[in-house]
Amino acid sequence: MEILQLIGEIFGYAAFYLAILAGVCLIPLGLPGQFLIVIACLIFILVAGSQTLTWWMFGIILFLAVFAEVLEALAGGLGAGKAKGSKWSFFGALAGGLAGAILGSLVFPIIGSVLGVLAGTFLGAYAVEYWRTKATHGSIEVAKGALAGRILGTVIKVVIALAMIVLITFSLLVGTS
Repeated sequence: MEILQLIGEIFGYAAFYLAILAGVCLIPLGLPGQFLIVIACLIFILVAGSQTLTWWMFGIILFLAVFAEVLEALAGGLGAGKAKGSKWSFFGALAGGLAGAILGSLVFPIIGSVLGVLAGTFLGAYAVEYWRTKATHGSIEVAKGALAGRILGTVIKVVIALAMIVLITFSLLVGTS
């Protein structure tokens, strides 16, 4: 009976880590993969118990997931703002990125999402800034800034997601010893 329990635990941990690694892989696709990590942690706690992975750690992971999402959104806006864009170009970049991700994934799943987010961010910021100023060069600069900010935000989000995995692993190792 002990061997079956051990095999079950191994499969449980493997499934848990596959889920949280999938969460990291979803982030560059423009999806909030860090919330898949949060959901996996919640399921893990409900199945394995909070003595293995504590509710405090779950709270920290949830906070980091929300923080990463906020940072990513702000990075695109700051990129547009650094290029002298308006707050409206920030919203244009956000809406364009979302629309691009949806359209891109409909046309060509996975890689279409990535390309759609990038193209949509650029085009959304450009369109709003051009509509506002009628200046082509300035609008392109704002769109480049929004795109650079979006890319930086995504990198930051991936780093935070990896830090979440390190915290989870540390918590599991310390909690089980």
